[in-house]
Amino acid sequence: MQAGTVHGGVHLHHAPRSQRPVPRQLPPDTSRFTGREDALSRLDARAGTATLITGTAGVGKTALAVRWAHRHRDRFPDGQLYVDMRGYSPRGPLTADQALEGFLHALDVDPERVPVDPEDKAALYRSVTDGRRFLVLVDNVSAADQARPLLAASDTVTVLVTSRNRLPGLVSRDGVGRLGLDVLSPAESISLLRATAGGDRVDADPAAAARLADQCARLPLALRVAAERCADAPFTTLADLTADLAAEQDRLDLLSSGDDPNAAVRAVLSWSYRALPADAAAAFRAFGLHVTSEASLDALAVLLDLPAASTRRVVDTLVAAHLVEPTARDRYRVHDLLRAYAVERANADQPPEEGAAAVRRVLAWYLHTAFAADRTLLPLYRRTPLPAEDVTPLDFADRAAAMRWCEAERANLVGAVRLAADAGHHDLAGRFPSALWSFFDLRKLWADWTAVFEIGLTSTRITGDRHAEADVLNWLGVAFHDTGRYDRAIDHHQEALAVSREIGDQLTEAGALANLSSVYRRLARFDEALDCLHRSLTIRRATRDLRGEAITLNRLGAVYRDLGRLDESLDHLRRSLDLRKRTGDRHGEGFAHHSLAATYEGLRQSDLAVAHYRRCIEAHREVGNLSGEAKGLDCLGKVLDRTGDTTGAKAVWEQALAIYETIGSAEAYQVRARLAG
Repeated sequence: MQAGTVHGGVHLHHAPRSQRPVPRQLPPDTSRFTGREDALSRLDARAGTATLITGTAGVGKTALAVRWAHRHRDRFPDGQLYVDMRGYSPRGPLTADQALEGFLHALDVDPERVPVDPEDKAALYRSVTDGRRFLVLVDNVSAADQARPLLAASDTVTVLVTSRNRLPGLVSRDGVGRLGLDVLSPAESISLLRATAGGDRVDADPAAAARLADQCARLPLALRVAAERCADAPFTTLADLTADLAAEQDRLDLLSSGDDPNAAVRAVLSWSYRALPADAAAAFRAFGLHVTSEASLDALAVLLDLPAASTRRVVDTLVAAHLVEPTARDRYRVHDLLRAYAVERANADQPPEEGAAAVRRVLAWYLHTAFAADRTLLPLYRRTPLPAEDVTPLDFADRAAAMRWCEAERANLVGAVRLAADAGHHDLAGRFPSALWSFFDLRKLWADWTAVFEIGLTSTRITGDRHAEADVLNWLGVAFHDTGRYDRAIDHHQEALAVSREIGDQLTEAGALANLSSVYRRLARFDEALDCLHRSLTIRRATRDLRGEAITLNRLGAVYRDLGRLDESLDHLRRSLDLRKRTGDRHGEGFAHHSLAATYEGLRQSDLAVAHYRRCIEAHREVGNLSGEAKGLDCLGKVLDRTGDTTGAKAVWEQALAIYETIGSAEAYQVRARLAG
């Protein structure tokens, strides 16, 4: 791929909508939820505030928050946001910065308007949610700094935070209320056993039911898993269960630690795991090998090296045993305690080389599937093929399907890069940036973008892959340019230039020069920008890179317009548009028409400016680029207003405003002011 030439190309949006989409991100409600009426009432009283729900692992913090959220979702018509902060994950927690990017994306804020600085992101999040009726559930927090930026400033927003820790700073400094959740009462424990194992069993032996509750430390997670052992076994009694569990506790030397909730959970898990059929046990261990606690059926099939149908059958066994939970169709999540146990069993119960091969296989599958998505998102750009791996990646019917997969797998993709580097698979880690370039450029997920690409850069240097190193340097330069870190952008582009020249990679050299010119133009260093562009143009013509030539001509036209050399600007932009048409670059035509319209405005040829703005709008609308369409409409309105067509200007500004409001763009305020004036 030519680094940097795709920047700003495609924006995957749908047709304009009359209102923002409403995020509905809550996990499914917990089945057979029992008790907790006092805690639910206390949450009722705290609606419109922030509440921290604390308690030991497995006590039901998330289940309580999700139950309350579903019970009151009608009170939050503007949406419900959810994020798992993975505070206790062995692979590392989610940062508040990453969570904010996800929330702002869910709120349909234009990616190009999302600031880089975490504090600015938090301020934008508070602004977008201010005065609107939202519920925000921030799950599995381990430190106050993970949750603090996600607190809202409006009393119309209810925030629920769950954590094993008491987080005193969040309470004292931020005024968050704390709701401590204890284990179930004896009566609640028996009610849960009734709902799970069956009322007849409980009535037949109340003493055994009470013993089972005590053996499980009255933790909902342990009780559900234990009771499920007899739910489908009509001849198994609760006394049988308590005897089996006592034997398991003896085996683990945990019989005397009934006051230790974690010990009780581990005993129940060990007991349930050993009862699984071999194929289901292997599937449980696969969750310990996976990148995060949430996995698709496809990824699990790759880990198990089984067909999807066979994988679904064995995973259904785990669902029935309450060891994993479905979160969507063919998508599953495992509780972090269960995942920790799955990691332990994966390390203990299968040969190390078998587990290592499975991890390598799933990382390669994520890489190759991401590469397939990248080709679908931006199909017209050059790419360096990936090395062959014995995996079958997914195919994508269209851009929307590719983007949906990238968004659903975002956490796993970021985690895969980290895991690949940590596990020494630098040949994979170094290629993830090329496979994720289109997704990150289109979605502007700055924190993930820079983190993934910096890991990839280190890996390319470890493997000595100089071509990949030059590409990643160039792409990082684009990220730093877009986020206003111009010195770092220049450094990375210049380093990319040095590496590409050293290895004779002219395509990357031309892309780096063009990207460097954009930084110089932003800094009004026009002579340096022109020098870079002329050198880029020479290379692209020598290598017959027509698309690259079109991009460089367009950027030359923009610099000449800045310098007031409008005839030269017009000449370069016309040639760029011609090449866009010849190469079938429809979305590129939209940008070319916009640039031509701007130059015609400078030449005071308003009729031609209007014509090109209309063609720009048409092209952007055709490819679904809402941002480009809105900017075209906005500029068209300004030309119409200046030429006396105030009615026409008002009509297109109203269209632009509808789009700007849909994508959460800052330009909405300015358009609204023009319409009011």
